[in-house]
Amino acid sequence: MATIVDGKKRIPFMRGMLVHYLIERGFSYEDARAVANAVRASLGKAESVRKKDMVQLVNSAIRKGFDTYEVGDLIFWERQPTTIIVERKSGSRPFSKELLSDSIQASGLAPDQSYEIAQTIEARLIDQRRQHIAHWELEDLTAELIEKSFDESFAERYRLWRAWGDVDKPLIILIGGASGVGKTTLAIALANLLDIPRVVATDDLRQVMRLTLAQELVPALHTSSYTAWKVVPPIGHLDAVVAGFREQARSVCVGVKAIISRCIEENTSVIIDGVHLISDMLDLEEYAGDAFITPICLGLSGRDAFEDRFAQRASEAPSRSAHRYMKHLENILKIQDYLIETSAAHGIPVITTTSVESLTSEVAMVVSEQLQEQEEIRKALSAARKKRTAN
Repeated sequence: MATIVDGKKRIPFMRGMLVHYLIERGFSYEDARAVANAVRASLGKAESVRKKDMVQLVNSAIRKGFDTYEVGDLIFWERQPTTIIVERKSGSRPFSKELLSDSIQASGLAPDQSYEIAQTIEARLIDQRRQHIAHWELEDLTAELIEKSFDESFAERYRLWRAWGDVDKPLIILIGGASGVGKTTLAIALANLLDIPRVVATDDLRQVMRLTLAQELVPALHTSSYTAWKVVPPIGHLDAVVAGFREQARSVCVGVKAIISRCIEENTSVIIDGVHLISDMLDLEEYAGDAFITPICLGLSGRDAFEDRFAQRASEAPSRSAHRYMKHLENILKIQDYLIETSAAHGIPVITTTSVESLTSEVAMVVSEQLQEQEEIRKALSAARKKRTAN
């Protein structure tokens, strides 16, 4: 067995050490083992090999067949740091590529792209034998790698989300849309992605209001959004389905306003989702000075998309029968058309898709673009740049 001569240290060459080192840098087990076997074959019967020569042997073996991997300094026999601590003024915590990957997704990058960036950063820190890193340095490194690997706009959105944490003002995201478009699924995923502590559904607000307001007093509350027209008298020129829906939404929006006011009072961010989020009933400008209000409208493109969504939801929650919704699909489509038209008229982004999958990053990107227009965010970004320059 050959011995690696590294200064005063003498380390036996063992393929397992090299295999482990390469797997940590993204190699498959088979590729890592192939490299280790090639290095052992190159060593032949040599009894010792200098550090520099060993690095060259490993590098040569890798470049012959695996040129796409980032491999670091190739000093595989040195012990790697087991934990890297990210230091903040508010406290320190271990580096996690999973948490970093989540924060990168807020820039609009897909989960696999975000994880690849986080994995690359982890490998670099390990190669540098880093045991501590300041959070601002980690954020800078991440933004630089995003810009280099993808585009400056993704890097700028990543910096925006990091700067948002320095602004003493809650973020309130409103996700509107008709029944079945995937609002709640999106709200939960977005809350996890952006680390927002509260998610509130207007259906839950409506249920609470049903318990406190008798059916005789507010009949529209005690039915579905797409059947409220049956208990509401015709209103002017409005379509009956839309008029009934608006009457129900009018009551629910009282609860929505209360939630917004409470979150502003507590300086707590929240995501509110629901069919009842009609822009002209909420007067969002009223809250503009006290919170970042970012509304969007979610939709599905066509009947087939709704049918697929209702079938999927029924399989996940048997109590939500697909037949129940398909029976009223025409009314649901009317409500969707109304919500999309109303949102567009008020300058609210409308995201229409054939599927509710992979929406989270796209919506995070839309929300970040709205935040970029806020003066406080621009100031926070500017302050962060000055701080990076000073450091």
